[in-house]
Amino acid sequence: MVDFKSLETFVWVATLGSFRATAHKLNTTQPAISQRIAQLERELGVRLLSRDKRNVGLTAPGRELMVYAERLLQLRATMLGAIAEPSAMQGTLRLGVAETVVHTWLPRFIERLDATWPRLALELEVDISLNLRERLLAQEIDLAFLVGPLSDVTVRNLPLCSFPNAFIASPKIAFASVPVPVSELIRWPLITFAKNTQPYVAVRDLFAHSELGPPRLHASASLATVVRMALDGIGIAVIPPAIVREDVAAGRLRIVDAAIAVPDLAFTASWLIHPDTLVAERVAAMAAEIAAEDA
Repeated sequence: MVDFKSLETFVWVATLGSFRATAHKLNTTQPAISQRIAQLERELGVRLLSRDKRNVGLTAPGRELMVYAERLLQLRATMLGAIAEPSAMQGTLRLGVAETVVHTWLPRFIERLDATWPRLALELEVDISLNLRERLLAQEIDLAFLVGPLSDVTVRNLPLCSFPNAFIASPKIAFASVPVPVSELIRWPLITFAKNTQPYVAVRDLFAHSELGPPRLHASASLATVVRMALDGIGIAVIPPAIVREDVAAGRLRIVDAAIAVPDLAFTASWLIHPDTLVAERVAAMAAEIAAEDA
């Protein structure tokens, strides 16, 4: 008899196009995945997958089964969401997180997630939003907290929070007037997120029409490095003040009253549309609650 485990395995192999990637996704071994597919093909009496050295594709019967399998998995997810105890949710969630979230409300989120779903394992990846987007679309992660939303028809987005951005400087850096004009700001290097990220581009474009010429931009994928350089008075950081709350409160850094404003950073929880997204949806909803409390 065809069971849900075999159908789930089949759907993920067809979606990821790889037995190895499916084994990692389902936290099992590649031989176990091959065995499940072989058993499913024996039970149905048809070949479902075409295999070559690099790719795994669907046969005609496989494409037909995919339609029914996705419906069944969606129905199962709906049933579990309506009836099952929340603490029963289990498995492994591959979560990608932008570093801004890591430095703000992520610890509280993980604490509540562990208390609510003790049987759910977390594989945490920290990266810039640009890379997280690519990894999500490549199905290397299941859920991402990143600068969004992602404009892709295969992705669902849930708004999480918006962080005001500001110029942050050490008291070592003195300004002649307040609010600080552009002419004084660009006397110093501006230190911000990695090149080609949305925040970096926003800072670059902010000064694009200045008659004083472009600023010196120091870019880093490490927020810890950005904060360290600001503390040392090397330049002015352009980051959300929420990241450096303690340093601002202690007087080690200050928010610059600047004559120009930096655009806010909007974050979303984003995941791929798939029949079996119950875990991603519930975790995203919890993240939205935590982010709202933090705000």
